[in-house]
Amino acid sequence: MRLNLLTLALVISGFTLWLAGASVAGGMTVSEFQKELAAGSKLTVIDVRITSQYSRGHIPGAINVPASLCAQKNLPPLGRVLVCDAGLGRDAADQAAAALAAKPGITVEILEGGFAAWESAHAATTRAPGMKSEALNYITYEQLKVAKAGDLVLVDLRHPASPKQDPTAGNAAAQAPEPLTDLSREFPGLPLTQSPFAAQPNLKAAGAGSATPPLLVLIDNGDGKAQELARTLKANSVKRYAILAGGELILSRHGQRGLQRSGPSWQPPGPSSAANAAAK
Repeated sequence: MRLNLLTLALVISGFTLWLAGASVAGGMTVSEFQKELAAGSKLTVIDVRITSQYSRGHIPGAINVPASLCAQKNLPPLGRVLVCDAGLGRDAADQAAAALAAKPGITVEILEGGFAAWESAHAATTRAPGMKSEALNYITYEQLKVAKAGDLVLVDLRHPASPKQDPTAGNAAAQAPEPLTDLSREFPGLPLTQSPFAAQPNLKAAGAGSATPPLLVLIDNGDGKAQELARTLKANSVKRYAILAGGELILSRHGQRGLQRSGPSWQPPGPSSAANAAAK
């Protein structure tokens, strides 16, 4: 019994240290990081995205250690480390920072807005110039439910459905459409707008200042409006956006893909699409 209590105490102690490591990591904006680089500060950038994303483009000099591998990775005492994730409202940076902060000789900071904010600021990357296949950013319902308030803005692109005619009741009768999901109740505390221009008035300057621009989460009826707006944002060098995979349909099911309320069932992007990996 005493041994079991000792084991439990060690587990609790380790969990407490993990929490302490998670809280130690501070944030650094893109502007602050650029000033550090200009001053010649010794700072190691660890890109915690998956290797395929890192290979498509990353901050020059950054080393790739996916977030899922940070805990077991043997690293030398690197001193100051800056963690860079995709910047799409995920918890990868927090997870990686907690694991890295527990290692000796390492102090951790997190790049606010991640690689998306870095690209939005027109900073140098290893991404090859020229035409590239389209890869849009997606976020799942589950990821959005645990997203941090203050870091993102919901952009509501939905519209009420048209009344449905009942062929058995004559032309005069029409079925009332299902009401749209109340976003303020579904995601309490998250700011809401119907235009990204309200959240970021000067899109071309977004990310160029000292403040990190919010992640714009685009929500539509599944009719392609979110993808259309995403392309507009990318054309204006705004990379901190994510499309809610499944749109209103996944909202109406409260994230349960197997329970259909109405309309055709949603399918994730095909395996050849980069958006599929981002939505998982």
